[in-house]
Amino acid sequence: MGKPAAFLDRDGVINHDLGYIHDFKNFKVKQGVIRGLRFLLKKKYLIFIVTNQSGIARGFFTEQNYKNLTKKIIIFFKKKGVKFNKISYCPFHPNGKIKKYRKKTNLRKPGNKMIEDIKKRWRIDLKRSFMIGDRKSDSSAAKKSKLYFEYPKKNFYTQIKKIDRFLT
Repeated sequence: MGKPAAFLDRDGVINHDLGYIHDFKNFKVKQGVIRGLRFLLKKKYLIFIVTNQSGIARGFFTEQNYKNLTKKIIIFFKKKGVKFNKISYCPFHPNGKIKKYRKKTNLRKPGNKMIEDIKKRWRIDLKRSFMIGDRKSDSSAAKKSKLYFEYPKKNFYTQIKKIDRFLT
């Protein structure tokens, strides 16, 4: 038997979606996120972020900008007692301005390749796992991977506690 897992979109779930964030000064954590993530860790959940980052393909920021921001996010959360098991991202978009990233791929949500790749590498109890995302593409990816799905509520911690009760 595997562990329960939380699959979380980043922008709009973990932080406020302020549009193509690539600088830590614009990374604003949503209400209840730190407390909710700590709760998940206490309950032995694996925590995964699965995020589309079309800003790379669109030329709004570079892949290196994204990686630098992600390092800062990891450090920020580590200082708060939170560790992510994996952060997966898709830099591609079919209408991307940057040729290298202009392609259609199942990695990009509503495709579910990011989730499926994680499921192959980790022992996950799907019946006790879930996804939270703020877009229909997140919902579609979760459904394809047979994950319980919810859109984000006002308070992440309150939402996580209810989901945990529902799935156990």
